[in-house]
Amino acid sequence: MVTDAPMRIAGSAIAVLAFDLFGVMISFDDDLVAARLASHCADPDDAFGKLHKLTARRDIITGVSTLPEVHRELVDTHGLALSYSEFEAAWLEPYHEPVPGMAELMKVLSGHYRLVLLSNVDRDYWQVVRAMHPEFDRFESLLVSCELGMAKPDPEVFGRVCQLTGTKPSQCFFVDDTAPNVEAARELGFHGHVFSSVEGLTAALREADAIGV
Repeated sequence: MVTDAPMRIAGSAIAVLAFDLFGVMISFDDDLVAARLASHCADPDDAFGKLHKLTARRDIITGVSTLPEVHRELVDTHGLALSYSEFEAAWLEPYHEPVPGMAELMKVLSGHYRLVLLSNVDRDYWQVVRAMHPEFDRFESLLVSCELGMAKPDPEVFGRVCQLTGTKPSQCFFVDDTAPNVEAARELGFHGHVFSSVEGLTAALREADAIGV
């Protein structure tokens, strides 16, 4: 539906669309990293269970712990038998791919709305993602936890969106595949959508009379 008016939800004109990265813009399997590393540990099965979601660990995604520090930790704790360079290569080998249709949708939406990326991601893998996805050039701001020093669902993260864009929460529409993150944004006055598919997101945008979809 194409309209001449801006998207309106509950009487508020939406100016900013903020999108999560993992699970929205790109699909991922971070257990691939755990499996790569666990296979080089003293007890692979035990290590795999304990390394589950390692890439999402708060101290890593907020930049508190560096990759060399994580390597030393795994050597000491799990007997990781990889050199740092080997460990780094395993960490940085891509474990994601684009969600089909999202880049095309962003191209359309960027002509009508200000786009913001809001992601929990570690500093090193973010460089991999950024280099692989030139479509993020369409985004006005790329807000990542490793640079912010905080992570979703912290309220301050969502406040940074408003601060950088000069908007009120009621003017922002946030999309994330994790319901608690969306609920945290809604509690601050954001509009939100829990992402499950491009089709579902497009339908939600059309229901709100978004321009271009």
